[in-house]
Amino acid sequence: MVVVIDAGHGGKDPGNLGTGRYSSTEKDITLAVSNKLAAYIGENMPDVKVILTRKDDSFPKLTTRVKIANNAEADVFISIHCDAFSSANAIGSGTYVMGMHKTEESLKSAMRENASIYKEDNYEEDYAGFDPNDPDTYIALSLRQNIFLDNSLQLGTFIQNQFRERAGRKDRGVRQAGYYVISFTSMPSVLVELGFLTNPDEEDFLISKDGQEYMASALYRAFRDYRVAQGLGTGLIEGSIKPNNEDEVTDGVWFKVQIVSSPTQLDKSSSVFRGLHDVDMYLSGDLYKYTVGKFRQTEEAHNRKRELREQGFNGAFVAAFKNGSRVPMSSVSTEN
Repeated sequence: MVVVIDAGHGGKDPGNLGTGRYSSTEKDITLAVSNKLAAYIGENMPDVKVILTRKDDSFPKLTTRVKIANNAEADVFISIHCDAFSSANAIGSGTYVMGMHKTEESLKSAMRENASIYKEDNYEEDYAGFDPNDPDTYIALSLRQNIFLDNSLQLGTFIQNQFRERAGRKDRGVRQAGYYVISFTSMPSVLVELGFLTNPDEEDFLISKDGQEYMASALYRAFRDYRVAQGLGTGLIEGSIKPNNEDEVTDGVWFKVQIVSSPTQLDKSSSVFRGLHDVDMYLSGDLYKYTVGKFRQTEEAHNRKRELREQGFNGAFVAAFKNGSRVPMSSVSTEN
C-alpha cells in the first residue's frame, strides 16, 4: 500500500497566520503533524510506503503535489491544513472530499486554500481556465467524475470519528468542496482542516506538541481503520493466536521477524499468514503484532527475513526481544 501525506502550504506560502500571538503558522503545524503521521505509519505498518509531498519548509506547487500522488499510484492521499474564519468563535475539525460545495463557508474555504496558486511561478500557464476566485470554476470542478468518491467519504468518516473520539475535537463532519489537490488526484483523497487558528483555544492546542501528536494519532488510527475496512492490509478474522513469550521472560535475548501489524486479533489460519506455522503475537499499545521464528543470532533472523520477503512479506524486519519484551535492536546488537 502507498499513502501520500501532503503538508499544506510551505515556503513562501505560510497559509493561515492565526491570532498573531505566536510565530508559528499553518505551514509549520501541517508539516509537524504530517511528519508525526508518517512516523506512526512507518513504525506500525512497515508494509506501507509513505510519501511526503514536502519534508521541510519548501513550497511544492499544487500541480506538483497532485503529480507526486498520481505518479506513485498511491492508494490514499491525505492533505493536511488548518482553518481560519472571520469570527474567533469558529471551532472544530473537518474533512473535505471533492465535489460541489453545499455551503458558502465551504466555498470560501476552498477559495482560500486554492489561492495558493497565486504564489506559484507561471500559475497562469499551469492552471489555464482555473481561477480560484471565480465561483464558476467550482461549478465546472464539481462536474468532474471521481470513481473514488465513496472511498473518500468512508476515509473522511473514519477521520472525523477519530478527531471526535481520540482527540476530543468538535466534529464539523465530512463535506464536499472544490479543493484542487483532492479533485485531480486519481485515488481516494481527503483534505483535513485540523482546527481554526483564528480561535485562540484551538491555536493553543494545535501549536502544542501534545495537540499535534493527538491529531497525528487520530489520523493514523483513521487510516488504520480504513485500510482494514478496504481489505488493503490485515484481515478481519478474529482469532486465537496468543502471546507466546512465557518461556522468554527470564531467558535473555531472542530475535524474531515481524511481518504483520493489526488492530484486530488474527486467527493462525488467516490467509494473511500464507500457511506459516511458527507465528507468534505480541501486543504493542492497541495493536497486535505478529512475528515468525525465534533466533539467538541476528544472522539467522536476517536470513529468515529475506526468505519471508521473497514469499511476499515485503515489510518484514528483524525485531529484538529481551526477557519477553520488545527492545531496540541497537540495545542488544553488541551482545550477539
